[in-house]
Amino acid sequence: MTAIPEAAALDSSPEPRIRNFVLFAAAQCAGATGIWAQKTAVGWLVWDLTHSPAWVGAIALSDLIAAIWVAPFAGAIADRSNPYRLIRLTQLFAMANTGVVWGLVVAGLASPLLLLAWAVIDATFQGFNQPVRMLVTGSLAPEGRLSQAIAANSIAFNLARTIGPAIAGLLMLYSGISSVFLLNACSFVAVFAVLLHVRRWIDRPASAPRSTRLIGDVRSGFAYIRNTGPIAMLFLLTLSFALLARPFTELFPAIAGGSFAGGPELLAMLMSAQGIGALIGASWMLKRRSLQVLARISYASALGIAASLVVFALAAGPLVALPAIAVAGLFHVACNIAMQSMAQLMSAPAMRGRVVALYTLIFRAAPALGAFVIGILAQWIDLQALIGLAAAAFALAVLVMVPKARRLYF
Repeated sequence: MTAIPEAAALDSSPEPRIRNFVLFAAAQCAGATGIWAQKTAVGWLVWDLTHSPAWVGAIALSDLIAAIWVAPFAGAIADRSNPYRLIRLTQLFAMANTGVVWGLVVAGLASPLLLLAWAVIDATFQGFNQPVRMLVTGSLAPEGRLSQAIAANSIAFNLARTIGPAIAGLLMLYSGISSVFLLNACSFVAVFAVLLHVRRWIDRPASAPRSTRLIGDVRSGFAYIRNTGPIAMLFLLTLSFALLARPFTELFPAIAGGSFAGGPELLAMLMSAQGIGALIGASWMLKRRSLQVLARISYASALGIAASLVVFALAAGPLVALPAIAVAGLFHVACNIAMQSMAQLMSAPAMRGRVVALYTLIFRAAPALGAFVIGILAQWIDLQALIGLAAAAFALAVLVMVPKARRLYF
């Protein structure tokens, strides 16, 4: 029991906190590189097996299927658990699941239905991991620099978004698709090594007591968000953003193989273009900003991504589409960092895990639902046109929200 005071003493020194945060962000970058490579491979494998935008959307829907039941419980569990033990457990399960999909591919047993089932299980593990990962990011961040820490973590994530698909494309072309899953399994080594290093800073008691039943904590999380005006308004913007503007990423395999008649290399280029734009946006968000400025960035970036997706919808080929996707990536990450920072800054400490978990639920589940609906409608309507129409609807929704947002934040 003497380790807890020691950790507290170490936390008070800024240099270890900065060093540990950088190490944690680097490890998350390595892990996310493997995850994005794996996402690219699974998406292309489903497209190759079916040549159906609906099936590609169905794989994206796995996030919705898992998140509906995972996210509310994941937030309450994160608030009631030791962060180190929980994040280690979720990573162990995710690594094992990567081994499963590798085995399916090598054995020639991969089918759309099996891949959908696998994707739901993988999304479940990621759903339990994400809230605790966000809490660990906040606890390792230097004092008063939460939004900057989220931006730095986003840089690592979006660097992985750029590198991962590019690596996946090369591996699929020259080594076979199964090698992508081996790469992801190897990326967990860096994650576990850093977790052991920062253990003394994150191996601590839960922030919320276990005096009530878990289902009671889940209900209190929903009630807290609903009854806290600024947070409720933030979640309305997040829902609109995730449902109407965000789904284009999940549809990249269908866009590359269908709209532009390309192959794995074009899929990797689309995902990397978004990653490059996101990397630029995250770098811009490194500057410390007030809550009021973060709110302005959220709404301005929301309109920016809507405009860039309309341009993408009108593009006749990759020459215009790739820059438009890069700009969309920039606004996407700026909006996400601003909204995620607001969600944590406005939340009471004992409720923070539930707030970020429900934020994650929306940010993961709504794009999956949007991608699935667009994928179904793409059987009758042009896919690019659907993405543009959804973006235009999002822009109108944001403009309707602005007057109330001004009263709450500005």
